[in-house]
Amino acid sequence: MDSQEMKHLAKMMILEGVSAADPEHLINKQFRVENNTLYIGKKDYRLQDFEEVLLFGIGKASVPMASALKGLDPDDGLMITQEGHTYEKDSCPVPIKEAKHPYPEETNLKATETLLSKLEGKKEALIIFLISGGGSALFFYPVHGVSLTEMNELNRILVRSGADIHEMNAVRKHLSKVKGGMFAKLCEEKGHLVSLIISDVVDDDLDVIASGPTSPDTSTFQDAVDVLKTYDLWKDAPKSIKKHLNKGVRGEIPETPDHIRVDNNLIGSNFDALTAAAAFAEKKGLNTMILSSKNKGEAREVAKTLMGIAKEIQDTENPLKPPAAVIIGGETTVSLDMDKKVGKGGPNRELVLSAAEEIEGRKNIVIASADSDGIDGTDKAGAVADCESISRFKKKTSPLLQAHDSQRFFEELNDSLEFESRTNVNDVTIILVGEKDRD
Repeated sequence: MDSQEMKHLAKMMILEGVSAADPEHLINKQFRVENNTLYIGKKDYRLQDFEEVLLFGIGKASVPMASALKGLDPDDGLMITQEGHTYEKDSCPVPIKEAKHPYPEETNLKATETLLSKLEGKKEALIIFLISGGGSALFFYPVHGVSLTEMNELNRILVRSGADIHEMNAVRKHLSKVKGGMFAKLCEEKGHLVSLIISDVVDDDLDVIASGPTSPDTSTFQDAVDVLKTYDLWKDAPKSIKKHLNKGVRGEIPETPDHIRVDNNLIGSNFDALTAAAAFAEKKGLNTMILSSKNKGEAREVAKTLMGIAKEIQDTENPLKPPAAVIIGGETTVSLDMDKKVGKGGPNRELVLSAAEEIEGRKNIVIASADSDGIDGTDKAGAVADCESISRFKKKTSPLLQAHDSQRFFEELNDSLEFESRTNVNDVTIILVGEKDRD
């Protein structure tokens, strides 16, 4: 294959992965209704055993997930999805509310209040809850005494602090009436709760996805306080938040639940996308390896390691013999200096640009990377590059990396990746390696 053919194949592999993680496909593998019985995975629920069926959902994929539940006729429910997302409203069996992402606004609070109001007076209901990426911001209900503005202020300083997702969630869960298993606890007296979850986090931790509204929580108020103090955020946190957390530490407020009666079902993850991409490459005759679905780290640094693997394959045929496809998933990051002006382009494009620098002057290596939800930070889904990308640009690329302005590079080369997506299962990165040029 020449370079253009390799770039096309890499794009097609990413699209195969995104298609495999589509909500309808994932639902169809796990869900069916037959003879008035609902089957989810290996469990079944006789619908006549319940007074009614309620269908709720949160996240970017909630509407297509709900639309895929063929044969289910819910008595009531609500989907909360991201404002501006395209979806087929008429195919959804329950009403839809749009809310803001990534930072909640009043619409998010009102949508969550509407969802919770539909549980009032229920006793023997079957409650089906659909969870997908973006759910943490969309499903928003802070504890009494803490305002929307104060929560957004806290979230902004948390995101900039360097705290990981587990640490940030330890704080968020203890300031919410629905996160950290609190929604599931509320449902215990309303009926039986069953959740279907599409993971958008590395390691697929259920207590992290959408901040774990249906998952037991092992973190404590003390953990939340410790996070804020460890990252020197305690002094900047709003007074109402510090007051609430301190009351929790003193035992004046109940902890988030560490045991809940709920059936949680993980129906899709990054590995589903990687498996489909690998199968596509194998059909094309490539020696194929899924390296990991747990890739993390600074995008430009991760790129150097990945290109080291590509060079090793080409030079020594280790760990694969060319033509080879190495497939990686996970979620890399870009650390921003908020005091400096930054350009456009998310972690996938920064990874590909950094990788292009590493393979400049070689031949027969291609890298493509994209966020499965179709948006890599801003605008496009990702990008593709080969060994000639840097020379084709004809300008220095280090300033673009320093300014996190990778989008300008790929737009000029017409090598951005664009596609529509109804899902979010993190990033898909494809490395294709041909034989080493012997000239």
